[in-house]
Amino acid sequence: MKPLRIPGDPAKAVKNHLAAVLPSKMPAPAPTVGLVLPAGWTTKSVPAVVVFDDSGPVAWPVSTSPTIRVTVWADGRDRSRTIAAVALGLLLAGGVPDIATITEPSGLLEARDSNNAGILTSFTFRAQSRTLPA
Repeated sequence: MKPLRIPGDPAKAVKNHLAAVLPSKMPAPAPTVGLVLPAGWTTKSVPAVVVFDDSGPVAWPVSTSPTIRVTVWADGRDRSRTIAAVALGLLLAGGVPDIATITEPSGLLEARDSNNAGILTSFTFRAQSRTLPA
């Protein structure tokens, strides 16, 4: 029987990296960074950066290459877009632990969240990461 391998968690790696480097690049109050939108988030809350794994191709048993989506919730377009642009720049600069490569970045996409009136700015990219021994 072959050794068991499991997919890595590039969304968590991106979240951890952004949580470590993004706040120092932002004026106060720095955004939160997580894998879910904080409960009860409103436009009076500090901006929130949320990282999602939208799945993608697999080169089993070597690696996975999911599409990672980063979405910023803020109280205005300029703040949301600035945070997203800085996050994208930081990720494309490289050096994200546990991610081999970041490719196929998208541009910034703006929207409004109908649930909380937040202004959203999102982008996506492929994050290749090695599978891990179980």
